[in-house]
Amino acid sequence: MLTPPSPSDDIPKRLEKSTINDLPLVRFHGSIQVADDPESFDQLCDKLLDEKVLGFDIECKPNFKKGPNNPPALIQLATGDQAFLFTLHPVMKLGRLVKILEDPSIVKTGVALKDDLINLQKIEPFKPEGFQDLATIAQSLKIEQTGLRNLTAIFFNQRLSKSAQLSNWQKRPLSQAQINYAATDAWISRELYQIMKARLDLVLTAD
Repeated sequence: MLTPPSPSDDIPKRLEKSTINDLPLVRFHGSIQVADDPESFDQLCDKLLDEKVLGFDIECKPNFKKGPNNPPALIQLATGDQAFLFTLHPVMKLGRLVKILEDPSIVKTGVALKDDLINLQKIEPFKPEGFQDLATIAQSLKIEQTGLRNLTAIFFNQRLSKSAQLSNWQKRPLSQAQINYAATDAWISRELYQIMKARLDLVLTAD
């Protein structure tokens, strides 16, 4: 269970790696649904069209040799209690996801979004709208560490696991460890956005 600080509470600007490693692990415990064909893509996308804020992330198969990066193999979107995983490999089509990615009324939030969006646009061209990068908000709050793992520790005093980060995301079906990892990353991005945006609004109001 997350226990976020009040928007007016003091928070550290950075944490040592050793401090983060001693924190308890955080994990998403809500519903997780995986879409792996056009029909399930459409069904899950329809469930998200009325959402106002979604956690967002992508996963790519790691490339351990020099050369071009592998294309995105998975898109994750999360609400406060549900995570939706869209498998892109081997079909490599965004389908109805484009409608969500282009909707300015739906906030999609995560870290390092610029590179993620460039990679996604190699699969299918679209005009990104409504994206909010947590790193940008963190910098506005004068937080020195802007990675997802660091922000989770700073705001929630919990540790985000990266154990599945370098696994084979083109593998089908995904392992349960990959599913839990992917869902948690998207969900924690949304939770961080909510508390960080509230804190930034308070700062801007005070100014």
